[in-house]
Formats: sequence, C-alpha cells, structure tokens
Amino acid sequence: MSTEHAVSQLEIRDLTARFTDAVNRRAPEDLAALFTEDGEWHVPGVPVARGRTAIGDVLHGLLGTFVHLVQLTHSGHIDVTGDTATASWYLTEHAEDAGGNAFTFTGVYTDRLVRTGEGWRFADRSFAFLRRDKVGAPTRWYAHPLTPARS
Repeated sequence: MSTEHAVSQLEIRDLTARFTDAVNRRAPEDLAALFTEDGEWHVPGVPVARGRTAIGDVLHGLLGTFVHLVQLTHSGHIDVTGDTATASWYLTEHAEDAGGNAFTFTGVYTDRLVRTGEGWRFADRSFAFLRRDKVGAPTRWYAHPLTPARS
C-alpha cells in the first residue's frame, strides 16, 4: 500500500468518525459539511436528501424524533481508487423518544466518496437496517442489502 493510499484510508476513517460525532452532538450543519455540495443521503423511510441543506434538514428532523440518541460506528472497509473511494461501515444506534420508548438497531452504510478541495467527502451515503427493535417488543431482523436472499 502506498503512503498516499494509506493517508486516504485514514482521512476517510476520520470523515466517517466525524459523521458519527455530528449525529451524537446533534449537529446537522457539521454533518452536512461532510458531504459534497450535491451529495446524497439515503435513509430508509425518509425521502432522499440531495445537497448539504437538505442533508442537514433530514438530520434535524430525525433528531427531533428522539430525546436521546447514541450512534456507534463499528468495523468497516474502504477501497480507494485515485480520487474516488467506496466504503462500508457497520453501526448500532440506541435511542429513546419523548414517550420513553427505547429503540435499538444495527445497520450498514454503503458509501461513495470523492476527494475534493475540502478533503474526502461523501458523494452518496446509503443506510440499510440489518436489525431493528423496540425494547420490550419483538426484534425485527433484515437481510444485508448486498447478500442474496435466502430461500
């Protein structure tokens, strides 16, 4: 691995950590700045957010649903090719709404990234649930979006 490739990997890992940090700090503007100007954020059940303003607005709306929310990013991998990259990251979130209902889920982000004058940015970030439950209710599991369906 070249030094440039290793630096790109570290910068993308930092970008991803900053995304989780912005969610946990409830900072929509900071999160939106991690995307390209025309970046897209795909979240199940929410219209696709295109552009930084829309991305910030979506996070603001999602955070308004929960009184408490903690996002944890786990393992991931990155494939860099010049000034573009793809990545996948696994995460969990624990949340509570105003009614005291607690929720947990596990999911995966699949990302397309580009190197810009601002550094690496998300061009497209898509989330898929792998597991979701409301504490005290049955857990719902989901297939990985890149895995063929089981019969």
